Amino acid sequence: MPRHANPLNDLQVRKAKPQAKRYTLADGNGLYLCVEPTGAKSWRVRYRLPGSTHATPATIGTYPALSLADARVRAVEVMRNAKQGIATDGLRKAQQARTEAENAEQEAEAEALTEQQRSSFRAVSGRWLAEKRPTWAPDTYRKARYVTDAYLLPALGNADMRTLETRDVRPVLLEMAAKVPVLAKKARQYVAAIVDQAINEGLRSDESMLRLNRMLPTTRSGHIPSVTEDETQLGEVMRAIDAYPNRVVRAALILTAMTAVRPGVAAAAEWSEVSLKRGEWKIPADKMKTRQPFTTSLPRQAVEALEELHALRATCEYVFPPQARQQTPHLHRDSLSKALRDMGFQGQHSAHGFRASLRTLGRERLKVDVDVLEAQLAHAPKDEVTAAYARVKFKDARRELLQAWADYLDSLKNGAAVVAIRRKAG
Repeated sequence: MPRHANPLNDLQVRKAKPQAKRYTLADGNGLYLCVEPTGAKSWRVRYRLPGSTHATPATIGTYPALSLADARVRAVEVMRNAKQGIATDGLRKAQQARTEAENAEQEAEAEALTEQQRSSFRAVSGRWLAEKRPTWAPDTYRKARYVTDAYLLPALGNADMRTLETRDVRPVLLEMAAKVPVLAKKARQYVAAIVDQAINEGLRSDESMLRLNRMLPTTRSGHIPSVTEDETQLGEVMRAIDAYPNRVVRAALILTAMTAVRPGVAAAAEWSEVSLKRGEWKIPADKMKTRQPFTTSLPRQAVEALEELHALRATCEYVFPPQARQQTPHLHRDSLSKALRDMGFQGQHSAHGFRASLRTLGRERLKVDVDVLEAQLAHAPKDEVTAAYARVKFKDARRELLQAWADYLDSLKNGAAVVAIRRKAG
């Protein structure tokens, strides 16, 4: 019969001294104390699974962290598990398993965090803006970037696009509607587009659009301030521009008034695009809202204003260089409307308003054909055939229009009697 080990006592365990080689002290029931040459002591249990011919050792703890009494309890648990076919991992393997589990959990958390960041309103809106930028005019991108950065991201930047709901967006848009109603409408449009971006990326289901259409309070539609009826007031505007002290802003306002281009396009004009000799300005497609190149003639008065700047151009590639503290490489577009506000025309006329003035007064006073006016305003035609027709057929008619318009503005500036100038048949 095999000899049964005498049970250990606490004193034996505590007094066990290290030797040159590892040795063990048996306690019975498969439990024994392992003493290392370094003095480290650990509890081990030998157990045998059903059907196995060899005993399997498992380190169940270290001494004194695991006392003799607790080691015996643990040994009984190991033996009970072994009879049920359950193996017990040693400390090293258990620690390795715990480490692997912790690493897997950390990796899962990191992946979840990365996915959450990728799915945030901030990230999705950034990708939306990046995708749209090549197809938008600079002013369109600038406005979308401004509304997104200034109003939407502070409130919604960390929102998860996978779970974003209408109720999350509503307070933001309503607050904007109370303070900046025009921008609130743009913000609603942008939010809908950003949600659509998330759907296209697979972050949301196809039917998960937000209900934004009737969210904003009903308000009367406002128009860009523009003089379209009172010719006397338009004469006051032109006189104020003529007397404006800043020659760069003055020339930019004259160019805007006499060609009816959008203020942002005028402010970004480059000398390489302008031929003062031919009286012509070729605007590249990336500066146009229609994303089509556009050529406009320059009336005599506009050429004279640009010639004054050309003599002082130095090495600047832009017709209108930036003014003090402006971060743009050229005159900022808002400088034009600000100048008109400083002249006393706030709420009455803006730089963009010259487009409405030409469209209305060009038709009512100069009797210019609507198609010619629309072509000069570079409004997007309905189809490619119409677009090609407008560019070719109306080139001469638009040149006549702009010179007549410039002469008309001069007559108002000089206080002359308004005479309906009819375009020559042709």
